[in-house]
Amino acid sequence: MTAFQNEQPDADEKVSNIPLLATLASRLPPSPALVLSIGSGSGLLEAMLLKHSEKPLDLFGVEVSSCVNKHLPPDRLVKVPNTTSLHPDAMLASSLMFVYPRMPTLITAYLDASIGGALEQVVWLGHKSDWPDFESVMRSRSSSVDIIERSGLCGSELLVVATM
Repeated sequence: MTAFQNEQPDADEKVSNIPLLATLASRLPPSPALVLSIGSGSGLLEAMLLKHSEKPLDLFGVEVSSCVNKHLPPDRLVKVPNTTSLHPDAMLASSLMFVYPRMPTLITAYLDASIGGALEQVVWLGHKSDWPDFESVMRSRSSSVDIIERSGLCGSELLVVATM
């Protein structure tokens, strides 16, 4: 995630890392399975996944109305009123993706809202030091949690895939 850190001021724009994109894309289900990226920020990671994935992805960014989307096509972005709001399509999503999430309670709320829905996996990407805050939420609501090695991230970052 730090590949182009000095070139772009936007935090999402640190994600110009092709090995990471390949790893993420390989873990996401192909279209028509719905993938929601919760807290997509400027949409750079999602736009790059849509562009570089070898398979078609039905990927949408979910962000608050006040956030400026710079990269995702408008038809690939859905809005929520505030940072604690859930998007109603969460029940339909096969995969939820959280990149550097701030609140474990938001992941808990999405997982609880997805009970009985289509959810098959959750992808979590963040700093290793943040993982303990999210680990119990992920482990308590999934059948398995896999820490992905050689994901293309730097040593201080972690990619986790939880299977429901």
